[in-house]
Amino acid sequence: MSTATNLNPVAAVHRVSAYAPESTALIYEDREISYSSLLAEAGQLAAALRARGVTEGDRVAYLGLNSGTFISTMLAAWWVGGVFEPFNFRLAPREVSVLLQRSTPKVLVVEPCHQDVVEILSGYDGFDAGDLTLVLVDNDPAVPAAAENSPIWTLLSDFLGEGGGPAPEVTPRVQEDLAILMFTSGTTGVPKGVQLSFGNLWWNSVNVDSLVDTRRGDVNLAVAPLFHIGGLNALTLRVLARGGTTVIRRAFDPRQTLRDIEQHGVAQAFLVPAQLSAMQQAENFEDADISSLRALICAGAPVPTVLLKQYEGKGVRVQQAWGLTETAPFATYLPAELTYAKAGSCGIPMPYTEVRIVDPATGSDVAERGSTGEMWVKGPNVTPGYWHDASATKAAFSDGWFRSGDIGYQDEDGFFYIVDRLKDMIVTGGENVYPAEVERALMEFPGVLDVAVVGVEDSKWGESVVAVMSCVDGIVPDIEEVRAFTGTYLARYKLPKKLVLTGSVPRNGAGKLNKIAIREMASEEN
Repeated sequence: MSTATNLNPVAAVHRVSAYAPESTALIYEDREISYSSLLAEAGQLAAALRARGVTEGDRVAYLGLNSGTFISTMLAAWWVGGVFEPFNFRLAPREVSVLLQRSTPKVLVVEPCHQDVVEILSGYDGFDAGDLTLVLVDNDPAVPAAAENSPIWTLLSDFLGEGGGPAPEVTPRVQEDLAILMFTSGTTGVPKGVQLSFGNLWWNSVNVDSLVDTRRGDVNLAVAPLFHIGGLNALTLRVLARGGTTVIRRAFDPRQTLRDIEQHGVAQAFLVPAQLSAMQQAENFEDADISSLRALICAGAPVPTVLLKQYEGKGVRVQQAWGLTETAPFATYLPAELTYAKAGSCGIPMPYTEVRIVDPATGSDVAERGSTGEMWVKGPNVTPGYWHDASATKAAFSDGWFRSGDIGYQDEDGFFYIVDRLKDMIVTGGENVYPAEVERALMEFPGVLDVAVVGVEDSKWGESVVAVMSCVDGIVPDIEEVRAFTGTYLARYKLPKKLVLTGSVPRNGAGKLNKIAIREMASEEN
């Protein structure tokens, strides 16, 4: 099978298996899975999908935690030319119903821990499963077994036997072919279906390999959710295609993560700042040897300077990047050697990606360095648009440039900095306040664990700045203490007028602040 012009990752896995069949592809909950075993399982599943009529362009969805079955389902979908659709495993039944109706997958593979989410859907008015095949995972020792099996389900162990014969030929895929349909987190509105082509995935890999110190044979760690583009395509897909090993944990545990890095000599990992913070607070952080982490990429939010210094003390340079699901995921990256010289920067454009700072009102470039504007992106890693949503696609693009919705600026050296989401900007007393700027200042407050800043309607000011904070046990600040501390960093009009203390600040599966839930918390206390 020729791989010269075939961008299907299954072809790359075939190549690795042909020349190094017993090399370890996955270490899943301490069970080693070779490339030949992974390929055999994916091929058997591909045959079953083909027997059920799945063909080019059909969607195959997955609802569950990180797992080996997640990976094999994805490969099987691509094997037959299908589109892989990973669902956020934190979605409620109504949300899953909406996604199923909008994307109409042919097959939905579900873990038993989410079985009830799907079964509830049959009671919703207007819900029609159509010819959707529901497959229940029953052959994974790390997945708790189902309490009972409804007739609506086909057990995965039975489904794998439906293919009957050898695996079908791998369907060649070119740049324009759709690979992934990934719905955005929806923290600020209704989720949109981001279409990512095989070209988008491949060009992100080229960008990463060009700037990041990743190597063949590296061990990668996948503890960020794989349903998120960062967890899946920042590093994991590329490591799989290059014949490396990926350590997969079903969920993130900071103590276990530190042990995994040390035990397996993890060199590559994609993490979000909240995960880095949780690891730093774990009791085994000081003693853990994590110096093998050569390519630790962190995105989703700027990493606080104090956290960078704590990892510097462990011999690890946290490398910050910026991007979105729509950019597959990276648009910019801060090289490791500049982690401290350009702390707070999200870096420079990826080699095959262009980034501009644009006045969102006029569409003209912001010429003055240091002045803020919307970050626009163009490149072969950028989505062609949203699933069956022409109006959203039209609104998101201008002359081929993707409007990210993020506000940022360039410093005198041309390095980019993220200020905040355009839609999250607070207007208080006629002044613009960017929550991310206030959040960065509040993260320096002694004893703080996590923080979010939102605007709440205010009859006097239009909006008032509200801080939602979680702190270590025994730290219970009041609003005056917080204002006094942040007043050394920020102008007075940017300071929080109200403070909400909570056990944990709501975040979504991608580690991003859940602004809808946070605004509800802030409004209740208002």
